[in-house]
Amino acid sequence: MINIISESNQKHYAIAIPFVDAEHLLFQVRSDKLDRQPGDICFPGGAVENGETPEEAVRRELSEELLLSKKQFELQEETSLLVSDSAIIHCFPCRIFNYTGSFSREEVAEVFLAPISFFKTTPAKVYTVDWEPVFPLDFPFDKIYGGRNYEWRPRKSRIRCYEYEGRVIWGMTARILENFVCAIKKRC
Repeated sequence: MINIISESNQKHYAIAIPFVDAEHLLFQVRSDKLDRQPGDICFPGGAVENGETPEEAVRRELSEELLLSKKQFELQEETSLLVSDSAIIHCFPCRIFNYTGSFSREEVAEVFLAPISFFKTTPAKVYTVDWEPVFPLDFPFDKIYGGRNYEWRPRKSRIRCYEYEGRVIWGMTARILENFVCAIKKRC
């Protein structure tokens, strides 16, 4: 097992990349009742709770968010791990069977399907964002070579966005989607 060196405030999350059939992915729109990221488009999933494995967490989240029974989905092996400044996200492709469009209105505003072929042929638009460090007043510049004149490397983020039928799939969801589609295309 690999030990991930991370910030102490990073949380582990587990998400499903759900296929409703061989050609469509299922996305959900987060409820506006949620404190974090209301209205964002995402895959089903959430935080890994104490004592839970990522696989157990994604199974629980599929049941809570999409109201699926254990017989209605089949998780595949974890395929990727997204590590950011704030999160470590475990990604599991998932087949969903006999889905009737159910979801928890507490967590999900709506669900929709999008064809995988769209993402295979439409690359994400990428926006580069510059970040500048903001230091606390007590930062020990006097003990660092160069002090306040130290040449910090510029930090840039590349934020991906897919637009599908008037909806914007962006951020971490878009990064996970892009990686997943790339893996599929290599197998095709």
